[in-house]
Amino acid sequence: MMPPYYESRFIRANHPDRAEAIWLRWTLLLPDPGLPVADVWVMLFDPDGGGNHAVKVPHPMAAADYRSQPWAASIADTAIDDHGARGTLDGARWDLRITPGQEPAVKLLTDRSYRARFPTAKTQVRHPLARFDGTVALGDTAFTLDSWVGSVNHNWGRKHTPAYAFGQVCGFDGHPRSSLEIVTAHAALGPLRLPAATLFVLRHGGREIAVRSVLAARHTRGSYEPFTWSFGGRVDGVELRGEIRAEPGDVIGLTYTDTNGATKYCYNSALANCRIMLSGNGVDTELTASRRAMFEILSDDRNDAVPLLV
Repeated sequence: MMPPYYESRFIRANHPDRAEAIWLRWTLLLPDPGLPVADVWVMLFDPDGGGNHAVKVPHPMAAADYRSQPWAASIADTAIDDHGARGTLDGARWDLRITPGQEPAVKLLTDRSYRARFPTAKTQVRHPLARFDGTVALGDTAFTLDSWVGSVNHNWGRKHTPAYAFGQVCGFDGHPRSSLEIVTAHAALGPLRLPAATLFVLRHGGREIAVRSVLAARHTRGSYEPFTWSFGGRVDGVELRGEIRAEPGDVIGLTYTDTNGATKYCYNSALANCRIMLSGNGVDTELTASRRAMFEILSDDRNDAVPLLV
């Protein structure tokens, strides 16, 4: 790996019934200019209980070991693979068993886009409907996970997308085998920021409704602000309309460092609400996810409504 480069492997999961969620990340950052670093992040969402908590601990690159076959990563006394995650650092500790589902990986881009230099940021959901069991604790907040549902994810690239809204649903209300991955992103070509493109993959009822290319995104739309997002698109005669919303109290604010050394602001909720309407081509369905959707905004601008925890 040569700079500029970043790679993030992360897991997230939600309590089956309560507004509680976890988000753990292992990130490599090779900036240009700047020194490389390996960060471990732990975020706990508990706004109705002990509050939201987050910690990030940097380590030297020598403490990191990232592997593709088998897929696994470790940084200092922490590790993640397809079947578990464990670690201790600065008041945080976790020991999780991951049971992947039978669903194939979710690719938000075309196979050609994964091989090409553009877009600069790539993303893939290895396990969109995984089960999590075990424990996670940070400070005085501790969760015991018993069949929580979430995902195992992998992001990498030469540069973060300059600005985006990202959403993910791992099981809708009453439809636990349905899932959504969606992004409205402003990519860049050099110093030029491009108009927003919306890509999505919705799996429901044994079918996949997907838009994975910028060319196909001419039939989609998306508009977001803190913390509401409306989107839609038409694919194979099916019209999709949706929205994702989050309350500021359900959001954790973080600072990211991009591969050019610039500071970005990330606002993430694992407790957002999502509503999807499908119509046309024999389909007439409404899907909802109540305080269990992930909604993340990356921006150059700080939002005063949400404190930065890291």
